[in-house]
Order: sequence, then structure tokens, then C-alpha cells
Amino acid sequence: MHSLTTAHKHLLVRDLSANERRQNTRTGELLRVRRGTYVPNDVWKTLNHEEQHLLRAIVVAADQRRSDCVLSHVSAALLHGLPAWNVPLKQIHLTRASRTGGGVKNRLVVHSASLDSGDFEVVDGIPVTRTARTVVDVARTVPFEQAVVIGDAALHREIVTKDELALSLERARNLKGIAAARRAVAFMDRRSESVGESRSRVLFHAQGVASPQLQAEVYDAEHTLIGRADFLFDEGLIGEFDGQVKYGRYLRPGETIADAVLREKRREDALRELGWLVIRWMWADLSRPTHLARRILEALSRARSSRRPSGIWIPA
Repeated sequence: MHSLTTAHKHLLVRDLSANERRQNTRTGELLRVRRGTYVPNDVWKTLNHEEQHLLRAIVVAADQRRSDCVLSHVSAALLHGLPAWNVPLKQIHLTRASRTGGGVKNRLVVHSASLDSGDFEVVDGIPVTRTARTVVDVARTVPFEQAVVIGDAALHREIVTKDELALSLERARNLKGIAAARRAVAFMDRRSESVGESRSRVLFHAQGVASPQLQAEVYDAEHTLIGRADFLFDEGLIGEFDGQVKYGRYLRPGETIADAVLREKRREDALRELGWLVIRWMWADLSRPTHLARRILEALSRARSSRRPSGIWIPA
């Protein structure tokens, strides 16, 4: 569950009097989230796009409690705490348990589809599609890469399983976009630990780079663990995605970012001493897929012509 459901709901202001509305028109202290519901402007400005969408979705869902609609698609994904990389967030998504009655109005999209009792739940008082149904709905309606990012995160955080996704695919077998959802779900992998790693996997797939091992553990000849690799190619190449928050995410107790960077450098030096070729890429590189794929393929060629690394590696 996303922390926003409890951290910011109490900041919502409802049912202003006519006098209060006139005063707010002059001061601009409150921002209208939905008719009759406001949030302090200074609070709104501290929220990122995903948090702003989620707050609006919570308000919409609360207004829909007496209807047969539940929060769904990317709106449900955010409520489940999943990343929505590059998915449009202007519109709130609901699903109505009906074959008809869907439509788009302003910033609200109402989907009409079958909803079994196992397809939805109540999270913090808000009716929402379950994680498995959410991932499948997203995969039916957004591009492959964005779907994989969300599905990988759900699997990695262990809030859904491949079996649950398979069951949800079967339940949604007659819905539009199900073929695309099947392709995306088949590609999803719980071992991807970040948006950047998921996007990297999609890039490999699209550019014809052989699938590497994910999160493999590398040991030296004395069976001492040297470290895990984001991407390990058996030819002798290790690929690492350097995201902006990577070092902060893996901080040990009492460590600074500088400590983590130094520890990472020592790990990489130890891998190279074993004979591994190590290359890194960043967010900007993912926007140049052909260039990055060429770098990786050239590195693979160099690795093949070098001596085999010593020690062993074990798949995750």
C-alpha cells in the first residue's frame, strides 16, 4: 500500500462554504483536487506526479464508493506502491463491473469489464483491483516496456506471483489487449530490482542482445562472495546499471553515500582481478538503445577473446 493513502488524506479539505470559496479565490491557498475537495497548495507542490495522481485517485475512489466502480489500471498500480514509469497520469482509471457504461469524461476514464470477486479488494478503505489484475490491466493498455517495469516491480516486491498473473490472464482472456498482456507477463522477472534494470532487459530484448543472468553471485577461487551482478554474461562480461538512487538504496547502517561508492569501486576492482570485464550505463544511455547495445556487443566480443574469469558464479 502506498504511504500517501495515510500520510496525506488528512490534509484534504472538503465542503467549503461559499464565503470560504470566495476567500480562496483571492488567496489561492487551497487547490481544488475535485469538486468539493481541496488540498493546501504548498502541500500539492511538494508531491511528485505519481503522488499527485494518487491523491486525486483517492478522492475519486472515495466519491465512487456507492457505485460499482473500483480503482484500476495505473491508478491501482500506484495505490499498490508500484512505479509508473512513463505511463500517462493525467487521467484517473476506474473499472465498472459491466459490459457497458464505460467512457472518458474530463480526467476520468471508466472501463467496462468483468470483475470477479477475486479481481478486487479494499485497500485502506478504497476498492481497488488486486495486484495481479492490476498488472494484467496495465499490460493490456500500455506499451510493453512500461508494462514490464510495473510487473517486474510487483514480482520483485513479492506482492504478486507468476501463478497469480497466469490466473488473472485467464480471467481476462476475452478482454481487449490480452495478447499484449500475455507477451509482457511472460517477459516479467522478479529478479529485476529497479526501473532501470527492467528497462535494460527490454532494451536487450529489442536490440537482439542475448539475455544475461540477473543478480548472479560471483565468488573467487576460495569461494568468497565478491558480489552480485546486475547482469552477468557467461562469456565473461558483467553489466551494471547505475541509477541515481542505486548507492543510497544499498547503504549499510552508518554508511554515507561516499562509503557506498568506495565499497562499490572495491567490488568492481575485485571482479576485474578475477578476469571479469565490467561495463556500466546510466539513464541517459537507455535513451540511446542502439548505441548501448553496440557497446555491450563490443564488450562481449572483447570478453570472448580474453581468458575465462577465475572463480565461479551462481545464478539467483
